[in-house]
Amino acid sequence: MKYCFVLLFCCVLSGCSSYKFAKESVFVNDVDEYFNHSLKLNVWTYMNFYPHQDGERTGVRLHDFYENDVEVLKKTGLKSKGSKVLFSAVPSGLPHYNLLALVHNKPLPRTEEFERREVNDEQFYLEKDYVLGQLDIRHVVIPFEKGKKTLSLVYYINKEEHQNCRFCKLEYLAKINTSNLQDSKKQYRDNWLIAENISDTIADTDIKVPEGLDYNQGKIFLKLFAQYETQTGINYFHILDAKSKDSIVKVKLPPNRYFLEYENEQRQIIYRDTIQVKL
Repeated sequence: MKYCFVLLFCCVLSGCSSYKFAKESVFVNDVDEYFNHSLKLNVWTYMNFYPHQDGERTGVRLHDFYENDVEVLKKTGLKSKGSKVLFSAVPSGLPHYNLLALVHNKPLPRTEEFERREVNDEQFYLEKDYVLGQLDIRHVVIPFEKGKKTLSLVYYINKEEHQNCRFCKLEYLAKINTSNLQDSKKQYRDNWLIAENISDTIADTDIKVPEGLDYNQGKIFLKLFAQYETQTGINYFHILDAKSKDSIVKVKLPPNRYFLEYENEQRQIIYRDTIQVKL
């Protein structure tokens, strides 16, 4: 009994919670999307979302919470059972709001008080607002896989910081993720492609993955940067895994010179190359 009391006391002091973060989460610089192969889930974000670094007050956390996250989740009534936290994020630019993403392996109960928002004739999401002290909170619920699963996006911000356009940042993410998750033709992707690659002037390109890449420290990330007049910009991203043993990555690219970077999960560049794509 004494041991249980001490454990509970320590838990209260440390602010621990029963919410669990999902395993195999991937979020990298330069790419506005979250990936999880084990959950077969992609979640769109913004380009000003970056991986969290120790000591920083912004960034995407894949393993732990920001200070007010747990209290906000409790305010919304979200339970930890049957749920996984995908990420907790604060963008690098203003306004500095918080965004939590959670996936639930069943429909959420008690959504009668949520408002329904139509994306189109076949796609919709639900939302409900809360107030916690000076924080404005909005909980977006996106059912997918024929209602068997649910994505929660929980957005909160100091009410003084979003008077010009309340919840505008969340509204866009709610719509684009609803469109993606409720599209029966779309499947999980382990890659990301810039929109300009969807055109008639593209070439089928095979990228040979170099032999001897060290997967012992986890996944390896391939990034392609296109060369423009005075700068480069990311064009394509692909997750490489020891289990898949990809030797060739097939991608459609516009004619250009591309710089290739292979990066490990510690954000260290382990190999560089260049390719020239022609029609």
